Amino acid sequence: MINSLSIIKKITYLVFILIFVCIVFIANHIFNYAKLPINEILVKGEYQHIDRDQINLISEEYVNGNFFNVNLYEARKAFKQLPWVRDVELRRKWPDQLEVVIEEHKPIARWEGIGLVNNQGEIFIASSEENLPIFIGPEDFVKEMTIKYREINKILDKELIHISIIKLSERLSWEIKTNNFIRVVLGKKNITSKVKRFIENYQFVLGELNSEIDYVDMRYRDGFSVRKTKKENKDNSSKSTIL
Repeated sequence: MINSLSIIKKITYLVFILIFVCIVFIANHIFNYAKLPINEILVKGEYQHIDRDQINLISEEYVNGNFFNVNLYEARKAFKQLPWVRDVELRRKWPDQLEVVIEEHKPIARWEGIGLVNNQGEIFIASSEENLPIFIGPEDFVKEMTIKYREINKILDKELIHISIIKLSERLSWEIKTNNFIRVVLGKKNITSKVKRFIENYQFVLGELNSEIDYVDMRYRDGFSVRKTKKENKDNSSKSTIL
């Protein structure tokens, strides 16, 4: 009796395995040979620098196979090679569509003339005709520079000026140049408070000195110094300290 039960269990187990193998075989056959081609590619997302011709070229080369066996990994990798694509997501949409959701880089600055910086603090290689500020510094600190750029610009906005160049030296000392050509040396520490002090004295610096300013040095504990270039003789410069 025990042997009979054991034999029945083994037969039942083998039957289940056979059924499973058959299901896998049939499903694989359907996925590979069913005539369900991708007839339409839907492109979604906000983008300005990617054109339809680029998308069509990638689609023709990498979107192969039918609805089930199209290689989404290879297609995604190809789309991500486009200079302005930060990320892309591909989804099948029944019965014959492929949805491509594109996230485009949003540039906020140029990186030392060899690339661009996006709003996530990432460097990417692409060209742009936009009038963008310039970041100069160690590549490992681009995210920190992006954060600092936003913080400083928010303070400068009180006087309707903004950064044209932000620089971080190898020794991690900060410096900016404004869009009205004022160079501001900030040093290594308390950057935000120094920019606030600069803005608090901004009208005085421009009004009282009545000159073209070479740079403002904010590295003093209780004040700052201004190097000014006289308009009538730009070759002769003078330096004054304001406390």
